[in-house]
Amino acid sequence: MQRPPIPLIILGGTDHEASQLPPSGRDKHPLVGYKGIDLRIEGRCLVEVLIERMEQSGAFAPIIIAGPSEVYKKAGIKTMVVDTDGTFGDNIHAGITSLRAHYPHGPIAITTIDILPKVEEVNSLLEDYYANEPHDVWFPSILVPEGYEEQSAFAWKPKYRIAPSAGEDPRWILPGHLMIIDPDSLRLDFMVRLFQIAYRTRNKPIEYRKGYMIRQLIWGLLAADVRNIFRLRLPNLTWSVISAGVASAKGLKTGTATRQQLEGWARVIFIKTRHRKKYPDRGISLPQMHALSLAEDIDTEEEARARGAVPKLVRVKK
Repeated sequence: MQRPPIPLIILGGTDHEASQLPPSGRDKHPLVGYKGIDLRIEGRCLVEVLIERMEQSGAFAPIIIAGPSEVYKKAGIKTMVVDTDGTFGDNIHAGITSLRAHYPHGPIAITTIDILPKVEEVNSLLEDYYANEPHDVWFPSILVPEGYEEQSAFAWKPKYRIAPSAGEDPRWILPGHLMIIDPDSLRLDFMVRLFQIAYRTRNKPIEYRKGYMIRQLIWGLLAADVRNIFRLRLPNLTWSVISAGVASAKGLKTGTATRQQLEGWARVIFIKTRHRKKYPDRGISLPQMHALSLAEDIDTEEEARARGAVPKLVRVKK
């Protein structure tokens, strides 16, 4: 069956400052700069290899980069660039806005510029996407293989325990770096804001991230509830979102959350109330799958070298 390609946004901004790594990564050297350009794989920019592999999957078109156009133009990148050089969330918003001008409805895929995916693993993930569509959000988690701690330069990255279903033992997972969303179903501005905060705290402990996110989001949620009052809607956004967020953070911290619980909490947080009522059978899908190359984003010099990348132009924090 021939399926229509899905537009793909590659988030191509920069880390202006080296990330603060958790204790498990303190012996690593975090990278700073435009990793998609500065990292070289056999003489080619990382972003060129990433685009080539996504094209080889046959699932994505058009493919665009959300990042500073001058940087990519100087590097000779031919792919369309949406000119943006803001925060992680700003770049997501710019990419979606640009694509929606030409694709007003339907799914949009998002990935980051610092991964080196295997084509067969991309296709394996997409089999799950197509087998269970339609989705409001599809965001696979990546199962951690046995012996990973001893074998991988990426093993320092934060991992979480999530049970596939009630009654099953929790599994260790890493966040994936490929997401497919239906923007029409989402509280999009809120999602972008939350993603920006999540990215800013990505290597922090869960308890810290929970408190920081609540402090950053609470006033925006309260303001939205005030607007709901004037629209004659129930002012319950703050309570429902914060409650779901606290429950999911607790479940991730203790390793007691199931996939179904996380999907339910995420649906409350991200999906518009009216959309949930109109489409009760749709939702957020968080499958647990084997596709390690989609989890291993290159944050450090050690990871770059493990992938055969030369961080020639990237400044490394000493």
